Amino acid sequence: MLIFISRRLVHAIPVFVGISVLTFAMLHLVPGDPVMIFAGDKPMTEERAVMLRHQLGLDRPLYVQYWDYASHALRGDLGVGLRSQRPVVDSIREALPGTLQLTITAMLIAAVVGITLGIIAAIAHGTWIDTAAMSFAMLGISMPVFYSSLLLLLVFSFRLAWFPATGQGGFSRLVLPSIALGLASSAALARLVRSSMLEVLRQEYIVTARAKGLHANTVIVRHAVKNMLIPTVTMLGLQIGGLLGGAVVTETIFSRPGLGRLAVDAISSRDFPLVQGTVLFAAATYVLVNLVVDTLYAAIDPRIHYR
Repeated sequence: MLIFISRRLVHAIPVFVGISVLTFAMLHLVPGDPVMIFAGDKPMTEERAVMLRHQLGLDRPLYVQYWDYASHALRGDLGVGLRSQRPVVDSIREALPGTLQLTITAMLIAAVVGITLGIIAAIAHGTWIDTAAMSFAMLGISMPVFYSSLLLLLVFSFRLAWFPATGQGGFSRLVLPSIALGLASSAALARLVRSSMLEVLRQEYIVTARAKGLHANTVIVRHAVKNMLIPTVTMLGLQIGGLLGGAVVTETIFSRPGLGRLAVDAISSRDFPLVQGTVLFAAATYVLVNLVVDTLYAAIDPRIHYR
């Protein structure tokens, strides 16, 4: 296992290098002078412009700028925000708990609803229950996060007044954004679980287990569910990236502090170091989550060995 993890970490090095190149290039692919773009319509003195160019490293050769950016990032230094004049790492550290709270809750909702619907639809294949479950899945996939967020706000906050509309703090303010964020993930997961379960239920060992007289619940739980977990866990790992991306929209609509809201504010204020830092952190998190998912395969399926 340790050898496998070590190899995967080595294989992840080119990915991290590519991510660092892309995030570094964000500053240089912007048309125009980044300093003037940051200033916007506000007047800027020549001394201030020279200071900002030096702070961003724009007065040095390109390869020197990248080496300085990558070496500082390896040490955990993502620069200083242009607006707040605070380290980017501190801004991310403050915003991270809100996004983790929202993402974990949305993931739990997606896993419970998606896996349950998929199993029920597979067991009741061809019935109205299967049709209803897949209709919900199709609705969840087709509905954008921003639309479901606004719909939940309209019904449960403004009409029924069951939950607060915006802000952070307490369970009641977490319910609506978590449901909005987890709805699309649960729908995609339900479709995958249903197809995986249908494939497993047609296998010979399932037919043999039923022929031996095992109870239907035993066949489903002990034999079928365990063997459809590999694609399910893979999908859950991939959904982490989608949930982090969806948090940008959800946190903005519900006015929740987090990485998504931090990135939106950084883009609005043209704070290039803060934008680079949030993108680099989200991409690195996505790569590490996929590594964790790969290591879980051996724990789920005893036929898989990492040698």
